[in-house]
Amino acid sequence: MVRENQVIHVEDLNIVGMIRNRRLARAISDAGWGQFVKILSGKAADYGRTVHTVSRWLASSKTCSVCGHRLDELPLQIRSWTCPACRTVHDRDHNAAQVILAAGRAERQNASHTRGREHSRVILVEPV
Repeated sequence: MVRENQVIHVEDLNIVGMIRNRRLARAISDAGWGQFVKILSGKAADYGRTVHTVSRWLASSKTCSVCGHRLDELPLQIRSWTCPACRTVHDRDHNAAQVILAAGRAERQNASHTRGREHSRVILVEPV
């Protein structure tokens, strides 16, 4: 991942808060998201790449990556959904990755005041 991408965008998840949910605690702990981001950041530094963190308040799963419509709620058990505004069918995880990528690009563009496009792509990482 690090060798093939100049910038990698990740979502700043509230792991401690998520672990408080008894139903999800084991799955979240087993995924090792915090450790993954630490290792990724270290490798990125070694290769002169950037790991950019997107705000945890983004609501990436509930926002349509096509039109930007935001759902009021989206229960965790729903893995695919149809946007009521543009009728696009979304896989929850793939859509969230697209939203995180767009938000990360927008944040970096605003921070650097440039209009150039970054060479980045969506990479889905799923716990095994």
